[in-house]
Amino acid sequence: MILAVATVPPPQQTEAAWVDQELATAAVTALNVPEPVTWNTPGCVASGGALGLNPTVTIYWRVPAGVSGYSASSAEYAQITGGLLPSLLDPLLGGTSTTGSESAYTTVISGALLSGLLGGSKSFGIRFVYPGPVTPAPSPDNRWRSDWLVATASIGLAGSNPQCTLSTLRSY
Repeated sequence: MILAVATVPPPQQTEAAWVDQELATAAVTALNVPEPVTWNTPGCVASGGALGLNPTVTIYWRVPAGVSGYSASSAEYAQITGGLLPSLLDPLLGGTSTTGSESAYTTVISGALLSGLLGGSKSFGIRFVYPGPVTPAPSPDNRWRSDWLVATASIGLAGSNPQCTLSTLRSY
Protein backbone atom coordinates (compact mmCIF):
# COMPACT_ATOMS: atom_id res chain seq x y z
CA MET A 1 0.00 0.00 0.00
CA ILE A 2 2.87 2.38 0.77
CA LEU A 3 4.34 1.56 -2.61
CA ALA A 4 1.05 2.39 -4.39
CA VAL A 5 0.82 5.83 -2.76
CA ALA A 6 4.40 6.60 -3.68
CA THR A 7 3.83 5.80 -7.37
CA VAL A 8 0.76 8.02 -7.86
CA PRO A 9 1.87 11.14 -9.67
CA PRO A 10 1.30 14.45 -7.88
CA PRO A 11 -1.62 16.64 -9.04
CA GLN A 12 -0.83 18.71 -12.12
CA GLN A 13 -1.31 22.44 -12.25
CA THR A 14 -4.06 23.71 -14.55
CA GLU A 15 -4.85 27.11 -15.89
CA ALA A 16 -8.37 28.16 -14.99
CA ALA A 17 -9.79 31.64 -14.93
CA TRP A 18 -12.88 32.24 -12.87
CA VAL A 19 -13.28 35.83 -13.92
CA ASP A 20 -16.09 36.71 -16.30
CA GLN A 21 -15.36 39.85 -18.27
CA GLU A 22 -18.97 40.41 -19.36
CA LEU A 23 -20.83 43.21 -17.63
CA ALA A 24 -24.48 44.14 -17.63
CA THR A 25 -26.37 47.11 -16.29
CA ALA A 26 -30.05 47.86 -15.99
CA ALA A 27 -32.29 50.62 -14.73
CA VAL A 28 -35.27 49.75 -12.58
CA THR A 29 -38.17 52.07 -11.95
CA ALA A 30 -41.15 51.50 -9.72
CA LEU A 31 -44.68 52.17 -10.87
CA ASN A 32 -47.45 53.24 -8.57
CA VAL A 33 -50.89 53.38 -10.15
CA PRO A 34 -52.75 56.04 -8.14
CA GLU A 35 -56.22 55.25 -6.83
CA PRO A 36 -59.13 57.54 -7.57
CA VAL A 37 -59.79 60.25 -4.99
CA THR A 38 -62.91 62.19 -4.13
CA TRP A 39 -63.55 65.73 -5.31
CA ASN A 40 -66.63 66.43 -3.23
CA THR A 41 -67.73 66.50 0.40
CA PRO A 42 -69.36 64.11 1.02
CA GLY A 43 -67.52 61.77 -1.38
CA CYS A 44 -70.56 59.56 -1.85
CA VAL A 45 -74.29 59.83 -1.27
CA ALA A 46 -76.89 57.09 -0.81
CA SER A 47 -80.54 57.76 -1.55
CA GLY A 48 -83.49 55.51 -0.84
CA GLY A 49 -85.73 57.22 -3.37
CA ALA A 50 -89.47 57.51 -2.83
CA LEU A 51 -90.34 54.88 -0.19
CA GLY A 52 -87.14 53.08 -1.10
CA LEU A 53 -88.40 52.12 -4.56
CA ASN A 54 -85.47 53.61 -6.48
CA PRO A 55 -82.28 53.48 -4.40
CA THR A 56 -79.12 55.04 -5.82
CA VAL A 57 -75.50 55.45 -4.74
CA THR A 58 -73.57 58.40 -6.15
CA ILE A 59 -69.76 58.44 -5.97
CA TYR A 60 -67.81 61.65 -6.63
CA TRP A 61 -64.29 60.79 -7.78
CA ARG A 62 -61.44 62.06 -9.93
CA VAL A 63 -57.90 61.44 -11.12
CA PRO A 64 -55.45 62.71 -8.45
CA ALA A 65 -53.96 66.14 -9.09
CA GLY A 66 -50.74 66.07 -11.12
CA VAL A 67 -51.44 62.60 -12.57
CA SER A 68 -52.03 62.12 -16.29
CA GLY A 69 -52.93 59.21 -18.52
CA TYR A 70 -55.90 57.98 -16.48
CA SER A 71 -59.61 58.55 -17.06
CA ALA A 72 -62.97 56.83 -16.66
CA SER A 73 -62.03 54.62 -19.60
CA SER A 74 -59.06 53.24 -17.62
CA ALA A 75 -61.20 52.56 -14.53
CA GLU A 76 -62.58 49.22 -13.35
CA TYR A 77 -65.71 48.88 -11.24
CA ALA A 78 -66.68 46.10 -8.84
CA GLN A 79 -69.25 45.23 -6.25
CA ILE A 80 -67.60 44.17 -3.01
CA THR A 81 -69.32 41.39 -1.09
CA GLY A 82 -68.17 39.97 2.23
CA GLY A 83 -64.95 41.97 1.97
CA LEU A 84 -64.01 40.14 -1.23
CA LEU A 85 -64.13 41.39 -4.77
CA PRO A 86 -66.03 39.19 -7.19
CA SER A 87 -65.00 39.13 -10.81
CA LEU A 88 -65.04 42.62 -12.21
CA LEU A 89 -68.20 43.62 -13.94
CA ASP A 90 -68.00 45.98 -16.89
CA PRO A 91 -69.15 48.43 -15.56
CA LEU A 92 -71.30 46.60 -13.03
CA LEU A 93 -73.52 45.09 -15.76
CA GLY A 94 -74.82 48.41 -16.97
CA GLY A 95 -76.22 49.49 -13.59
CA THR A 96 -73.89 52.47 -13.53
CA SER A 97 -73.40 55.65 -15.43
CA THR A 98 -70.30 57.82 -15.19
CA THR A 99 -70.20 61.42 -16.38
CA GLY A 100 -67.68 64.21 -16.10
CA SER A 101 -63.96 64.68 -16.73
CA GLU A 102 -60.65 63.70 -15.12
CA SER A 103 -61.05 66.47 -12.54
CA ALA A 104 -64.63 65.59 -11.55
CA TYR A 105 -66.37 62.29 -12.38
CA THR A 106 -69.74 61.31 -10.98
CA THR A 107 -70.74 57.65 -10.98
CA VAL A 108 -74.34 56.76 -10.20
CA ILE A 109 -75.21 53.15 -9.33
CA SER A 110 -78.87 52.18 -9.51
CA GLY A 111 -81.31 49.46 -10.43
CA ALA A 112 -80.88 45.74 -9.83
CA LEU A 113 -77.36 46.26 -8.47
CA LEU A 114 -78.93 47.75 -5.37
CA SER A 115 -81.45 44.97 -4.80
CA GLY A 116 -81.26 43.95 -1.18
CA LEU A 117 -79.72 47.28 -0.20
CA LEU A 118 -82.83 48.42 1.62
CA GLY A 119 -82.39 47.34 5.19
CA GLY A 120 -78.73 46.52 4.52
CA SER A 121 -75.53 47.76 2.96
CA LYS A 122 -73.43 47.27 -0.16
CA SER A 123 -69.97 48.35 -1.21
CA PHE A 124 -68.80 49.39 -4.65
CA GLY A 125 -65.23 49.96 -5.77
CA ILE A 126 -63.50 51.96 -8.48
CA ARG A 127 -59.82 51.57 -9.37
CA PHE A 128 -57.49 52.51 -12.19
CA VAL A 129 -55.75 50.08 -14.53
CA TYR A 130 -52.34 51.09 -15.87
CA PRO A 131 -53.06 52.21 -19.45
CA GLY A 132 -50.07 50.30 -20.88
CA PRO A 133 -50.32 47.30 -23.22
CA VAL A 134 -52.47 44.28 -22.39
CA THR A 135 -50.76 40.89 -22.23
CA PRO A 136 -51.52 38.96 -25.42
CA ALA A 137 -54.13 36.19 -25.25
CA PRO A 138 -54.48 33.60 -23.81
CA SER A 139 -52.66 35.14 -20.83
CA PRO A 140 -54.79 37.15 -18.43
CA ASP A 141 -54.57 40.92 -18.35
CA ASN A 142 -51.73 41.46 -15.87
CA ARG A 143 -51.42 45.23 -16.07
CA TRP A 144 -50.80 47.05 -12.79
CA ARG A 145 -53.85 48.28 -10.88
CA SER A 146 -54.43 50.86 -8.18
CA ASP A 147 -56.01 50.32 -4.80
CA TRP A 148 -59.80 50.59 -4.69
CA LEU A 149 -61.78 53.69 -3.79
CA VAL A 150 -64.70 52.05 -1.98
CA ALA A 151 -68.15 53.52 -1.35
CA THR A 152 -70.14 51.65 1.30
CA ALA A 153 -73.83 52.57 1.29
CA SER A 154 -76.59 51.59 3.67
CA ILE A 155 -80.28 52.35 3.43
CA GLY A 156 -82.94 51.45 5.96
CA LEU A 157 -86.37 50.03 5.27
CA ALA A 158 -88.56 52.12 2.99
CA GLY A 159 -85.55 54.25 2.07
CA SER A 160 -84.95 55.58 5.57
CA ASN A 161 -81.62 56.78 6.96
CA PRO A 162 -79.47 56.57 3.80
CA GLN A 163 -75.74 56.76 4.50
CA CYS A 164 -72.55 56.40 2.49
CA THR A 165 -68.87 56.39 3.46
CA LEU A 166 -65.66 56.26 1.42
CA SER A 167 -62.57 54.23 2.17
CA THR A 168 -59.72 52.54 0.30
CA LEU A 169 -59.02 48.84 -0.07
CA ARG A 170 -55.77 47.26 -1.24
CA SER A 171 -56.00 45.54 -4.61
CA TYR A 172 -53.35 42.93 -3.88
